[in-house]
Amino acid sequence: MLSKRLPKIPGEQLPSEGDQHVTRGKRLSPSRRSGCPARQPRPTETAIDAAVELWLNDGRAQGHSKKTVDDRQAHLERFVWWLKNEAGVSPHLERLTGDLIKRFFTYLREPNAEGRFGTERPNAKKAARPATVHRYFRELRTFSNFCLEEGLIRESPMASVKSPLVPVDQIQPFAPDQIRDLVAAASRTLCPERNRAILLLLLDTGLRVSEAASLTIGAVQRQSGEVSVVGKGGKRRTVYLGISARRAIRLYLTRERSGAEIEEPLFISVGGNRAGEGFTASGIYQTVLECGRLAGIKEVRCSPHTLRHTFAVSFLRGGGNLFELQRLMGHTDLTVLRRYVQLAECDLAKAHRQASPADRLGLR
Repeated sequence: MLSKRLPKIPGEQLPSEGDQHVTRGKRLSPSRRSGCPARQPRPTETAIDAAVELWLNDGRAQGHSKKTVDDRQAHLERFVWWLKNEAGVSPHLERLTGDLIKRFFTYLREPNAEGRFGTERPNAKKAARPATVHRYFRELRTFSNFCLEEGLIRESPMASVKSPLVPVDQIQPFAPDQIRDLVAAASRTLCPERNRAILLLLLDTGLRVSEAASLTIGAVQRQSGEVSVVGKGGKRRTVYLGISARRAIRLYLTRERSGAEIEEPLFISVGGNRAGEGFTASGIYQTVLECGRLAGIKEVRCSPHTLRHTFAVSFLRGGGNLFELQRLMGHTDLTVLRRYVQLAECDLAKAHRQASPADRLGLR
């Protein structure tokens, strides 16, 4: 026969049988005993920090990569910093509105002599690029949707916020002469063999910088040119190297990494506190930036992502189709890829005007 005694919850005091104020197993509050209306508990506000931690833990539970989780945390920490230090708003979910978030995007878009988010880095003093603003939009939208699903808020503050525009010229690729100058500049760096291999790998595969940094020696088949890549969400795909990129990697491994094991990182740091360790995404970014500076390239932003754009546009110009490109680049949808198509078509039209066979022959 089941016991009628209530299970005790830690920290809870159950009413005794002799309690005169027990009704159906519940203890009446003092105000109820006296006949006065009970005071409603004061509503509590949910701190954004606490909600963000729930969101990040949910992402970890779903199997999101460490980079995805870290990026989300960094973007929301900067947003909370702005709320406290620039907007003067208490960082609680209940205080978020569409107008407030629009003010934040305006803050990102405007130059700041003191540096955004309390940092004096040169980039923090410039207006954020449209692609950067759009990244914050996506993170805040995802976070707001999570809070809505979890019942932390009644309606999303992002409902009235339109997606920021990202102009096509924000994905301007390198021109052929710029690529030649960039690769040639690698010979004037501290690690010419490694840096040339990095540039040609990024150009020939369109890998994300984080994907390139995580490659091991065994991931690259030096004869066939196949490269096994672990992308976002732990998804594995295969990309391919041409003859030039294969040769550059083979020379680097032969001259600089002789005797290295296949499980070791493909690229390693030289000098500094991380000498001999795997080259980080930040290290690769700085390498591309240095080569761009040595090459005197100023018209196009020198970064690994620009090499990714260059690969995509070159692939389409060469006759590749959108679905093949989607698989090679590891995209889950075609939204960004369509921008590459627009840019490639624009470039092709310009190239045709300059090289029209009939016009060059002066035919009427």
